[in-house]
Parts: sequence; C-alpha cells; structure tokens
Amino acid sequence: SSAASDVYKRQGIWMALFHSVSAFCNAGFDLLGKTDHLYPSLTSYVGNPLVNLTIMGLIVTGGIGFLTWDDIYTKKYHFRQYCMQSKVILLTSLFLIFVPAAFFFFRDFAGMPVKERTLCALFQSVTTRTAGFETIPQKNFTDGSAMVSMILMFIGGSPMGTAGGVKTITV
Repeated sequence: SSAASDVYKRQGIWMALFHSVSAFCNAGFDLLGKTDHLYPSLTSYVGNPLVNLTIMGLIVTGGIGFLTWDDIYTKKYHFRQYCMQSKVILLTSLFLIFVPAAFFFFRDFAGMPVKERTLCALFQSVTTRTAGFETIPQKNFTDGSAMVSMILMFIGGSPMGTAGGVKTITV
C-alpha cells in the first residue's frame, strides 16, 4: 500500500508538472484521458478554483510575452513608464479576457451555480486564445459562443509570448 501511494504521488507530481508547462506554453496538451473517455481535458475540475485559476494564470503568463514581463519586472506598478507595446498588450489582454467572459457567462452557463459559471466563463475566455484546454466540452456551446471562441483563437496571444495567433498587437 505504501508502494502504491508512492506511485500515485509520483504520478501526481508528473501530471502537475506536465500540465503546468503545457499551460504556460499555451500548448493545451493533457494526459487525463482514459480508455472510456479519451479527451476529457480538465472537465473533472470544472468547479475547482485552484486548478482553474492556476491554469488560467499560467496561460496568461506565457501568452503576454517576455518583453511585457520585463517591463512589469523593471518598472513595477508604474504603468505610465511601460513601453507602448506593453500597455497595448496588457489592456488588450484584459479586454480579451473579461468581455468574452461576460458573453460566455450570460450566454452558455445559465444552469450552473454562479461560482462555477464564473470560473467556466473566465476559463473559456482565457483558454481559447490558443491554449486548448477545456472545462466544459466545446460541443455544448451555442453558435454565438463558438463564433466568439473562433475569434479569440484567431487573435491568440502577444508578441514574444508562447501563444500563437495573429497577436494582440496586430488586432
């Protein structure tokens, strides 16, 4: 039983590390599939704030770009001193997270408790920008939400970041 416990601990550490790197790199790869359900992604964690917020934080961290992080690191909270590119990236990223999240919140997740609904809306808004994880199966979305998701996928992340797309600066 102790050996089995060690195996589960090692497997848990490996899964956490793998999914952290996958989220930061905006890759969306996951290892959670099983024989009876090959592509569950993070659907088992739909109401788990720790998993959702951690994955979202890693996706955004990788997606806004290393030069923007350098601006944040060197200039701290002095937003006016940031270079123009960093300002545009941060404001565009905030817009592309919260406006679509509000759309998803009111459009697709009406039957859920407010906490879970908020997490789902924010997660969908963040992950569709190129990360590829899901907490709610994409096939369950309305046509409007599918269209918003496609637009977010097209835009993607920011220059010098780990996300794909045409980039926030271009938009």
